[in-house]
Amino acid sequence: MTLSGDPSVGEYFPINLRKIREEKGLSQAELAQRMKDLGHSYTQATIWKLEQGHREPKLSEVVALGAALDLWIWSELADKPATFDVATVLDRWRRRAYELAERTRAAAAAQMDALVQLAFAVKAAEEAGLSVEWARKRAGGFLELTPEVTVLREVLAARVADQLEDEERDRRWAEEDRLVEQIVGALESSGLPLVIKPEEFEVVGPNSPRDDNVEAAD
Repeated sequence: MTLSGDPSVGEYFPINLRKIREEKGLSQAELAQRMKDLGHSYTQATIWKLEQGHREPKLSEVVALGAALDLWIWSELADKPATFDVATVLDRWRRRAYELAERTRAAAAAQMDALVQLAFAVKAAEEAGLSVEWARKRAGGFLELTPEVTVLREVLAARVADQLEDEERDRRWAEEDRLVEQIVGALESSGLPLVIKPEEFEVVGPNSPRDDNVEAAD
């Protein structure tokens, strides 16, 4: 195979193919099945021959292998192994960052929903005759900032916990508080509300909040 015009790439392809297949946790049979799904009549033996350098793939097969292995650029299968390794490590961490960003968004959305539910619960407690002070203290301080700021604070806290040694933590917590104050100040200047106010929620109906009978007060 001479994708780059250099005959030596035929030596690189088998090494890279086996390495990336193993890194992806795929057996030869599983990769062959992915190739079948992409329209190529591959078997486990086909993959074995490719990895041993006993079979030279067609260009269309290399493109399909890139897709089957979820590579960013299929032609990198023919690169020097050292170059290929650097590219695949970068891809691995890019993919990991993306996956965690997806989880973070989902967790943030769930936390914001929980804070709204908490506001409804505090409102219900107050309407049931419990003291405002008791209800808000029972809320654990989570209604002192908007869901967005609360989520941001947790992100900053995670950064501190992940990156810092114990002896530096107090100083970094102070730095985190300073950053939060700056962010809150920016939000204040934008006119966004910064506090969740249970009294602004109106619960209509005898059942749980956040059903079709729950509305925010105008």
